[in-house]
Amino acid sequence: MASSSSRSPCFQCKDSTSANFRNGWRLRSGKFAQLCHLCASVYEAERFCETFHRRDDGWRDCESCGKLVHCGCIVSFDAYLLLDFGGIMCMECSKKNFILARNHCLSHESQVPTGESRLVPSSLVTFYRIEPGKKLVMGLRKSSAGSTTS
Repeated sequence: MASSSSRSPCFQCKDSTSANFRNGWRLRSGKFAQLCHLCASVYEAERFCETFHRRDDGWRDCESCGKLVHCGCIVSFDAYLLLDFGGIMCMECSKKNFILARNHCLSHESQVPTGESRLVPSSLVTFYRIEPGKKLVMGLRKSSAGSTTS
């Protein structure tokens, strides 16, 4: 067994006495940050930035719900989306908005006049955004397998 002096310390707190290290976030090298039990528990509970980076720069408000999101480190890289018109949206709101947008489009499918392109299950949403006044704008690309020629 390797001695504790040859063991790498926790990526966050630098403690090298922990018996078991766990994987945290993926580093740019492709490896995972090795975290002690305490730091890994905070990371897995999705409270890492709130706990260790609360005084750091890079905190932004989600444009949808107002939740503070840390945009200043690799730990929170997958916790938000950059919006086309500026600002950010947390992943929770992004998932909710995507489902709402999809359901909204599917519910209006029967209202599209005959002869115009229709949203079908194989359509791919290429972008969406909610403009002032709650207007939903979506870009769609139809699957070539689902199209018909006349």
